[in-house]
Amino acid sequence: MIGNKTSSKLNSVNLVDFINPNLLHPPSRKIQLIEQVKTIKLLKGYRKIPQMFTEFQSPIIVNSLRTKNESQCSLQQSQQIHDKDRQINKIENEISNKTRQNNAQNSLPQIPLALINSHSKLNDLNRINNIIQSPQTSDTKRSLIPQKLKSSSIVSNKNYTCNSTTTGSSKDSSSQIGNSQQHNIAKNIIYSYSGSPRKRKLNVTAKSFIVYDCIEHKTILKRKSNKKVEVASLTKIMTFYVTLLTAELFNLKLKEINIKVTKQASETIGTSAELKYNDILSIEDLLYGLMLPSGNDAAVLIAQAIGTIILFNQQNKKLDLKLIDIEQLSAEGYYYNHEFRFQYCPIEVFIKYMNQYSQKIGQLNTQFACVHGLSNEENYSCCNDIIILSIECLKYELFQTVISCKEYVLKTPQKQYEWKNTNKLLEKGFFGIKTGITDSAGPCLASAYRSNEMDYYIIVVLNCKNLNMRFDDSIILLQHAKQKKMMASIAY
Repeated sequence: MIGNKTSSKLNSVNLVDFINPNLLHPPSRKIQLIEQVKTIKLLKGYRKIPQMFTEFQSPIIVNSLRTKNESQCSLQQSQQIHDKDRQINKIENEISNKTRQNNAQNSLPQIPLALINSHSKLNDLNRINNIIQSPQTSDTKRSLIPQKLKSSSIVSNKNYTCNSTTTGSSKDSSSQIGNSQQHNIAKNIIYSYSGSPRKRKLNVTAKSFIVYDCIEHKTILKRKSNKKVEVASLTKIMTFYVTLLTAELFNLKLKEINIKVTKQASETIGTSAELKYNDILSIEDLLYGLMLPSGNDAAVLIAQAIGTIILFNQQNKKLDLKLIDIEQLSAEGYYYNHEFRFQYCPIEVFIKYMNQYSQKIGQLNTQFACVHGLSNEENYSCCNDIIILSIECLKYELFQTVISCKEYVLKTPQKQYEWKNTNKLLEKGFFGIKTGITDSAGPCLASAYRSNEMDYYIIVVLNCKNLNMRFDDSIILLQHAKQKKMMASIAY
């Protein structure tokens, strides 16, 4: 009797209660098999561990387990258990066969999703390359361009060629339209897999910056690049530029022009090249003292010498370029205008030319009031204008030679000078341009980077958090610019 009761109750167990009906039409074969294996393990577990029946509320399972525990294990019960296992296996096989018949795709061997995505990406990218290389053969069965886009592109090309005036311009314009459409299609396909790129917030401390690509002639990154701010010793770039233009204008050899150090130059405050009073240096040597240690005294002496040369040429006076003694010339009255009764100042003449050349090269937000960049509210510029000035200066070989020099040693009759470049980026692939710092302007840096024929950037950062961050900010901006350019080339 006990055996009959248990067998009747076991036969009355409905397996549909334990299998989720939603799994009869599963989204994939893999998920279905996982759920079926779980249910089978649960059924077998109840026979092995009856203490876990309280975790479920099905009365059929509870009654069957109680009767099973109360009865003794007999041969008849063991045979029934084996029969039940066989029935479960049969039911499992029937369910799997039905699902395979219903969903032919599920009967195929399951391939990991990551492999499918990677293969599809590679196939799509190969198709993109074929489209870009041979757009005429894009009307194939496996073409990535929908029929609507094809028809609209053909119509737009025809209309555009009809409206053009010349045959040459029509061909160029149609090719440009085709290239732009292919570019957009390639972008959409890549973004469909990887998602559209997010605009990451640049972790840069500079309050204003710019990254300019000298090969493509366009700005890659920028922040408040037109804001007028003090630029500290970046002013010395214009001091260098005016010196080069004056030498070019009057056909001067800067290495042969010697200058005696004035008292005003030797007593200039701030960063210094440590020029000694009455010492004699050439203008070319002073340019190294101007850019490497950022010598304010060198800037003053260069402005005095170049201003004197300009004044003497304007007045058609002869000047001994082998040795320019500015203090002696001033004592002899060469800077005094007897007609208007005033004293010429060669530094003011030099600053006047700085502003004139600034307007000629197209600087819109720049004004110079000094030659060295010490704190002065009337001496200001912006990132865009520094880029314009740097591009003009980099056309001269002497400028590139000086800014890329790490150390310069000079022996004079009175002293031996050893100047080291303050730009720490020279050891990291950069070759210039100029550092700067004042309390009002903050740490600044204009740097140039070139690694090959495809990477040539000028980076300007103004008002950074500290001295070291101006170098870190420049490296971060360079990395972002390279990554942005690489993504653009891949998408194209």
